[in-house]
Amino acid sequence: MSGESATSSESVRVEVFLQTHTCPAVVERLRSLVSRARRLEDGGTVDEVRVKTWSPVRPALEELSDSGPSVTLTVNSFQAWADREGYTLRPAFTRRETASLLSRRPAVEIRVPIVCLAVYEADTLRCVVPCTVGERTYSVEECLTALEAGISTPFGEGPRDRPKRTFED
Repeated sequence: MSGESATSSESVRVEVFLQTHTCPAVVERLRSLVSRARRLEDGGTVDEVRVKTWSPVRPALEELSDSGPSVTLTVNSFQAWADREGYTLRPAFTRRETASLLSRRPAVEIRVPIVCLAVYEADTLRCVVPCTVGERTYSVEECLTALEAGISTPFGEGPRDRPKRTFED
């Protein structure tokens, strides 16, 4: 990633993901973050803002849905970005085994953060927050601040040469 300006010729889209099972005390903070993202769109800093809800998911059950896997595919694309750029999605994203009521084997569950932001430039994923490199975790607030300053890839060059850790580690 580079600290590129959001005023480039490429369209910039921001997707905000909000966890559906969130305690009421957090809703005002989420409302504020969504408002900041919407102001980016209203001010022309980004071309589009999409707000979506999601929840922790068991991929095996999600595959049974008529609409197919959505959270799993989204998290997998985020993980591919993190791998490519040298970041990790931990501790915000986790994959854990849980007891299954249907079989003796444990079921896998993907846990998602309360709020996540993804930045796309011309349909190419450029940034996912929260993300971590070393001991440093980048937040949604920091990403929004960078976008407000006109930077579409807020964290500079990714640490590609560092060892990669997935959210499964």
